[in-house]
Amino acid sequence: MSDLANFKKQGFYELLAYRTCNERGEWELGNWTNYTACINYPIPPVTNVPLLFAVRDIYFVGSSISLILLAATFFIFCYFRRLQCDRIKIHKHLVLSLIFRSIVLIVLLQPYLGLKGYDNSYLNSPFICRSMLVLSQYFGMTNVFWMLIEGLFLYMRCVVAVFHYISSLKVFYIIGWVVPVCFVAAWTVVMALYDDHPCWLDYSELQYAWIVSGPIVLALLVNLYVLLHILAVLVTKLNADQRLPNYSEHLKALKALFVLLPLLGLTNVLFFVNPKDGGIGEIIFQVFNAVIQASEGIFVSMIYCFTNAEVQTVIRDKLAVIQMKQSVYNNGGTNAKKNDNSTASTTHGGTRV
Repeated sequence: MSDLANFKKQGFYELLAYRTCNERGEWELGNWTNYTACINYPIPPVTNVPLLFAVRDIYFVGSSISLILLAATFFIFCYFRRLQCDRIKIHKHLVLSLIFRSIVLIVLLQPYLGLKGYDNSYLNSPFICRSMLVLSQYFGMTNVFWMLIEGLFLYMRCVVAVFHYISSLKVFYIIGWVVPVCFVAAWTVVMALYDDHPCWLDYSELQYAWIVSGPIVLALLVNLYVLLHILAVLVTKLNADQRLPNYSEHLKALKALFVLLPLLGLTNVLFFVNPKDGGIGEIIFQVFNAVIQASEGIFVSMIYCFTNAEVQTVIRDKLAVIQMKQSVYNNGGTNAKKNDNSTASTTHGGTRV
């Protein structure tokens, strides 16, 4: 019996990285090697190669664009002192967590891009492979928890108006960065004790996944409650104020709530469970899940920064100051040059007399 047949018989065939040789003796798809069976994140194993390429490209392009926009957003939030308030501080931490997650996603995609061989991939080292998976779990969880904090902050300001009772943001920092460490550390210990598979391939199939998934689901449900509660308050005000001047303002606020869906992570609820039916359901899940995960950073940076009126005003004011300084500098240089010419002319005229 051949080695390949023996692998099939023992049930290990699905763990192989492979290439497909066509009838002409040439490798299909160039020299690309399919490593998708070796890791379950971020792209699950698929037999539909065009779908695999589509999902890969969505993750890579979306994460790359997100990383660029998020880096610019973080710089803007840190650079302008006029933006230093509690709301922007929370935005900064959400942006920072998304930056780390985008970096991890891009690194995880390295074997699928065909940039290096398997020997140079993190997949070849169980320790590095598991470490990358742990980082992906941690930063995925911090993203959701900082979105939870965004929801709580919004709820406190719009509904109960008790945010002024919180004298420090340390509680939010602990929720956003420290609490996920506890859950991910517990999950890592359990996986290390009870799962011997390389790269923990089956982590999503085990009940231990709920150590991380449970808190994430709870955070998303809290944000859903926040959104629905704010929606109910606004609808009540709309019904009461239809003939008042501020009716249009409430209507704008109502429309703005729908923008909060991706900012609070609620779009993740739509595709939280993979149907794994091998058909159109799984295709929709993989494509839309890739779009949602890869574009979260784009939504956050666009809504909180680049389309935000306050940020635009600060940037315009800064550009106006720079332009004014440049104009003063240029005029000063021109006047100095004129004065020098005038002095030289006067001196020359005196010599002639």
